[in-house]
Amino acid sequence: MHPETLTRRMFMGVSATASGAALLTDSRGAEPSTKERTLPDGVHETVGALGSFNSLVELKDGSLLANDGRTSRDGGKSWTAPRAFGKGIAGAGLLRLQGGALALVSQVGYASGKLWLSRDEGKSWKLAGTIRTPGGPVYELGDTLIQLKSGRLLSCWDYNMAGNHPGMEYHTVSAYGTWKGKRYQVEGHGHLPEFFASGLSWSDDEGKTWKVGTYQDMPNVLMGWFDEKGEPTGRNGISPCGEASLAETKDGRILLFGRSTVGRIVQSYSKDGGERWLALRPSGLAASNSPPRLRRIPKSGDLLCVWNQVSGEEIRKGFRRSRLSAAVSKDGGATWGHFKTIEACEGLAEAARVRPEAEVRDVRARQDVGRLPDGFAYYHYPNVCFAGKKVFVMYSRGYPEMGVAEQVLHRQQQVLRSYPLDWFYQ
Repeated sequence: MHPETLTRRMFMGVSATASGAALLTDSRGAEPSTKERTLPDGVHETVGALGSFNSLVELKDGSLLANDGRTSRDGGKSWTAPRAFGKGIAGAGLLRLQGGALALVSQVGYASGKLWLSRDEGKSWKLAGTIRTPGGPVYELGDTLIQLKSGRLLSCWDYNMAGNHPGMEYHTVSAYGTWKGKRYQVEGHGHLPEFFASGLSWSDDEGKTWKVGTYQDMPNVLMGWFDEKGEPTGRNGISPCGEASLAETKDGRILLFGRSTVGRIVQSYSKDGGERWLALRPSGLAASNSPPRLRRIPKSGDLLCVWNQVSGEEIRKGFRRSRLSAAVSKDGGATWGHFKTIEACEGLAEAARVRPEAEVRDVRARQDVGRLPDGFAYYHYPNVCFAGKKVFVMYSRGYPEMGVAEQVLHRQQQVLRSYPLDWFYQ
């Protein structure tokens, strides 16, 4: 199992507003520490321990329901305790379907991607079906199921494989740095032989039956096969595409964003409802080998991306997940604007937009990144949900003492922020 694939979340603890301080709760039970965080006007933050809170949906009465059964009646500022939906009923994502039902879906690779439907606003659930995949080492980011205008449900998963070779063990090949006088592991991905390739499954009957994309009796998967200019020539070999997310554009295409090792988000489009995809290409968004989150803004149809936007040199210095950014596209992903910084740690430039390197190539941290600033931190695995005029952004926050970002996720702090939708357009 990949060390980062499962990213279940729970938001419990104290909160912060734009005029207050946030108490950062240590999930190991230590005394919380107080740290000033300057938040934009109208933004509310809750920080707590890792758990199963990963997604939310607005109910018809205006309250919010989380994927672990918690509810909120004050716009997400406070939440009830978790509530079981029923024996064996649990999921990482929630979605309101066009027919009015709520869909709860478990992660592919952990609970076979089961899909439950509720037609009474989450009070009771009935199994609709199981997401079909080719089998094998198949995993998924979590909460990636979308519904197209046609009514089709589209699910994205990835093959995830790694090599275990003598002398190339994870801790041996990883990058390290010095933080507050101690030596810490700061990055393992890209140093260990591993590979991602993304594939799609779809259902046209609200999840009862599923089909899988195939090519010549093999799974039809997306992987990098482009050169240093981003052209799909295969001259630079194969590069990964994994932990992807999807969004339907205004003109009915589907855009896929995935993580890769080439210093950019990688992307592809489908014009036929997710059955066939254009050759994968690097996008114009600078990124580390970390999962981006792509969403369609319900009311406008614009696209919103929240991801680790860092330059090639910042990655080499060990800051792979030390800036979390947001951007909006009004033209289906052709261009991006309204770049925002959600969080960035000490040692990074104050830049809303970071330009990728001209040459598309593998980029990873140096074996020894040297001294890291005392304010070093990482922010990753974002999720985005919409309710009314609010955008809820969820992500993990950690420091070297909590372990390398891609490992020990259960020790990292979980952050839930609610933003006015207008903030992303300012």
